[in-house]
Amino acid sequence: MKTRSFCGAILLLVGVAGTGAAQQTIFNVPSQDVLTPSTVYGELDMPFRMADPKYYALTPRVVIGYGYNFEGGINLPGYINVGDKLWTSMITLKHGQALDTTAPWTLTEGAHLYLPLTSGQHAGVFGYIMTGYKLFGRIRLDGGLYAATDAVTGTGNEVGALGSVELSINDWLTVAVDGYSGKNALGYVTPGLFVGPFGHWIFYPAYQFSNTSRDGDSYLFEAGYTF
Repeated sequence: MKTRSFCGAILLLVGVAGTGAAQQTIFNVPSQDVLTPSTVYGELDMPFRMADPKYYALTPRVVIGYGYNFEGGINLPGYINVGDKLWTSMITLKHGQALDTTAPWTLTEGAHLYLPLTSGQHAGVFGYIMTGYKLFGRIRLDGGLYAATDAVTGTGNEVGALGSVELSINDWLTVAVDGYSGKNALGYVTPGLFVGPFGHWIFYPAYQFSNTSRDGDSYLFEAGYTF
């Protein structure tokens, strides 16, 4: 993989990385949850790889609950220690709601706007729609479709599937896995844990398996704080 495309894939992955406990994402796939009005959540996402090709990256993000089942946020340009610095910010918007009052079904839709801050790069759009179901009060299932432009996938305009499974062990530990179909910059399957909350803090250790190559696999650690 060329250095420039490798770094671009990392930055796109950082752009969708997030959190699962009432925030924008599980690890990379959007969550069913939406922040309550006026709630502010901040997070630092840190993907890294210890084997060649080695790298680490840091990306801060902020999400705010707007009410009416909407939340929105921004991923700020972060830092990556290898290759060309393809700085990109991302604006996110999500809406979620229960489908009825007799069964725990949900419907969630959203869109992300990628805004490159590096000359010669193009803006991109990522959108999704998905439905979720809570089983036995401890297991949450989610699945749906996404569409993304070439600037997001790195391989052309594409439509694919996304999904997640969450298993709550107790009030401070959840096991989860999420993933995207496709051999592109979004194409990862990520198992991991939600640890917390401990006061205002929550932590998300995970490991990301690339659909394309083992050279794209990486660790992911996220630390979040609710204000």
